[in-house]
Amino acid sequence: MRITEDRRNLLKAATMYYSEGKTQAEIAKKMNISRPVISKMLQLARQEGIVEIYVKDENAHSIALALEIEKKYQLNDVIVVPKSIEFSKSTIKHNAAKAAVSYLTTHLKKDTKIGLSWGTTIAEVIDEMPYLSKPGITIHPLVGGIQSQHVYLDANHLTFLLAEKLSAQCSYFYAPALADTIELKELLAESTVVETAMSDARKVELAIIGVGNPLGNTTWKELGYIEKKELIQANNQGIVGDAVASLFDETGQTVMTDLTKRMMGMTIEDLIQIPNVVAIASGSTKGTSIQALLNNHVINTLIIDQSIAEQLN
Repeated sequence: MRITEDRRNLLKAATMYYSEGKTQAEIAKKMNISRPVISKMLQLARQEGIVEIYVKDENAHSIALALEIEKKYQLNDVIVVPKSIEFSKSTIKHNAAKAAVSYLTTHLKKDTKIGLSWGTTIAEVIDEMPYLSKPGITIHPLVGGIQSQHVYLDANHLTFLLAEKLSAQCSYFYAPALADTIELKELLAESTVVETAMSDARKVELAIIGVGNPLGNTTWKELGYIEKKELIQANNQGIVGDAVASLFDETGQTVMTDLTKRMMGMTIEDLIQIPNVVAIASGSTKGTSIQALLNNHVINTLIIDQSIAEQLN
């Protein structure tokens, strides 16, 4: 089969570059063609299928998914934890926590104000966090406290643990995450300690949050804060997720229910004002919840497992 001179040169340049490992400058000198032309020839070789490039690594698919999500939703960064039939749900959650720690330890600036949510995912992240010296950092809880028997998931407790890990400063939110009545919440919200806690929370530059789905998996449900009748109500009102002190719909906006009105802490609308909201989640039931927050541009950095990532593409 006869080939044209142009195609022969195209094949020659591609072979020297991809098979022989020569630089574009070396090829340009050998073929007596300018370097920009060589660059265009190599691009054309890929476009016409003469050259096909494969990334051969077990994590390549998860990296590709992350890049697609990052571009689609214009996020700062996306980390996708690979899945495997050998991985249990707890293993995947643990891997997501480790990925979050890897991200955070390289993005903690010396004077950063950090806001911390609560729940099992955040607890696991802090458990994985190494001991570092970051005395200029201050950490603030984004929601109130929970019952003493579940203190290991409490935002105040987690804030203290993270501050201890980072040798940092911290403050506390002296109010319940869920007030017994709306009237009690309104009364507490007027107190100086709660006003100060909310003011500190709204000034953070980096918020670390978990995301739940009341109809699937959420800490609120696990701790017994949401009863069966409230789950039915949530379903009827189109609630698809919860984060900090909000239950939200598919648009990512807070839905006002009796439960929401009693929650004390940052809302979804408050989070939107924070420069970098890092959301960490695992489990296929969280896909709809994450999608809703992305729709409302709440999240800036996303750390998820592959099952969620595949739902977002």
